[in-house]
Amino acid sequence: MNHRPWTVTLTAVLILLNTLIWLILGIIIAVNAHPALPVPPLMKGIMATISILMALILLGLWIFLLRGNRIAYYLTLAFFLLTATLTILDDVGVADLVVLALNIVPVVLLILDRKWYFRPRVTTQPQGVESSQ
Repeated sequence: MNHRPWTVTLTAVLILLNTLIWLILGIIIAVNAHPALPVPPLMKGIMATISILMALILLGLWIFLLRGNRIAYYLTLAFFLLTATLTILDDVGVADLVVLALNIVPVVLLILDRKWYFRPRVTTQPQGVESSQ
């Protein structure tokens, strides 16, 4: 099962898309270009920082997930379930529904492809090196 299923690739693309959304949101807030945020500048700075940190966290999870890290698998599930829950608890508009879908689809795909993420890793040794067993 070394071949990567197309659904794993789709999950990776959706994670990167979410990363890009968080990064763009952080930049928009940081440059004061978000029209619906009439909050104090300190609060905008905090929101921009959190958005950019979310992008960095997702990027790290993406890297470790594709390397087969089981902890990254569970943390990615938790990340998307948490953000989906927070999206539902917010005032829901059209943009929120799009973000909700972008959070739920990776969860479903991660669960469907869990065998691929939990597959045994094959380790190879250089030629001429004997095993110590």
